Amino acid sequence: MRWLALILVSGCAAEITGDLPDAAPAPDEPSAADAPAADAPPPGPDAGPGPILGAFILTYYWVTFEADYGGAADTTLYDRSCDALATVPSGFADSLVIEGTGRLADGRTLNFAGTCPCAFSPCFTVLDADHPWGTGAGGRALVPFRSVAVDPAVLTLGRRYWVKELAGVTMPGAEGGFVHDGCVSADDTGGHIDGMHIDFFAALRDNYLVLDSELGLADITLYEGGALCP
Repeated sequence: MRWLALILVSGCAAEITGDLPDAAPAPDEPSAADAPAADAPPPGPDAGPGPILGAFILTYYWVTFEADYGGAADTTLYDRSCDALATVPSGFADSLVIEGTGRLADGRTLNFAGTCPCAFSPCFTVLDADHPWGTGAGGRALVPFRSVAVDPAVLTLGRRYWVKELAGVTMPGAEGGFVHDGCVSADDTGGHIDGMHIDFFAALRDNYLVLDSELGLADITLYEGGALCP
């Protein structure tokens, strides 16, 4: 889970190669989001997305790195037991609070673990090898170019959605190199992710800069994943 979501409005795109984590079951109660829309695109030859949900604000987030920050190591980070994890430059600590996941200079990856009564809050946990890019809501492993943070009052955690503007875009960096099919997974939440807003996990800040430069999107068109994103 992210502590804050950095509001850096623009655009993004990608298609990921691995399998998505299992989605949580959809709620039984019908909602306005489940209603068909006349302007939903026609399905492809084999499958198509579900109903259109509307225009959503698009922002990005990524893993921050201690190595990118200079200055004195003057800020101590803690786990939830208030045991010290590392003492880092304040600039990195601030970025870690915003992004939710950060890589220490010694190679450990820290993830937001909630507020705590320690000398510095929020507190963090050290991630294992199964979560190299961080964890989202419910301990979901974040997947570059696939995971999005959402407002759970608007979108359902664990459900797949289709972003029209991402379909057909090649994802940048070593984590990318593939053409995105538009499918994303609601894996995360964030303190500033409210209403019709998704925060796209770009893995690295450099990837965000490439996507922002290429797409320049302030918002995107979101659909239910439907048969296209099972």
